[in-house]
Amino acid sequence: MANFRIPDEHHWENQWVVQKLAHDFILEDVWEYPIRFCEPEGDSLYAFRKHAVQPMIKSLLTSPTVSGSLFRLRKVIGCIFGIDRHVNKLPIPGCKESSLYARMNGEEKHRHNPAMSIDIESDNYLSFHSVYAFTDETLDELSNSTEHSLMHYAWIANTDGTHKVQMAVYVKHRNTAGKVYMELIKPFRHNIVYPYLFDEAIKKWNVYKAGVHADKR
Repeated sequence: MANFRIPDEHHWENQWVVQKLAHDFILEDVWEYPIRFCEPEGDSLYAFRKHAVQPMIKSLLTSPTVSGSLFRLRKVIGCIFGIDRHVNKLPIPGCKESSLYARMNGEEKHRHNPAMSIDIESDNYLSFHSVYAFTDETLDELSNSTEHSLMHYAWIANTDGTHKVQMAVYVKHRNTAGKVYMELIKPFRHNIVYPYLFDEAIKKWNVYKAGVHADKR
């Protein structure tokens, strides 16, 4: 599987709202999809997340792949050690607010379009909540007993008129155990889990685009 991780510096080449909201979080890593999107064809950040990211995340726990097995193992570990006992119920570590939405100003809340959010909530530990959804960037969050995590998607223009999508992962640990846990799973995240997630999203996007082109014939 290809590895789509890119240097963190690319995330700071543009000014994103998440950079202000998550000033006390750690930028864990940055990834880029190897796809060139074409707006005149109807491509958009919402379309990609709706037809590629959403079904990819929804299928994680049922996938027969190695990555799927790792996600199921993570669910078992979470039950044993109580990691997921308070999913999306605790305050951000060291803060009073439980969501980054509380840090948004009036203009940012006005820009947020709930209709552009995608359904990636569930009844398990992978239940992401939408913080905001703009035309060019989105932010979803997930918290448990060890950390508060953020998943940021960005829609970036290329010089040839196409667009690309980058994903950034932010995290804020609750304790030392959370830091140790993230370090231990980092090789699996970088070399197995995330490459698999990207491959699956790319496949689902290609299927969607094939259907769009077929409908136009």
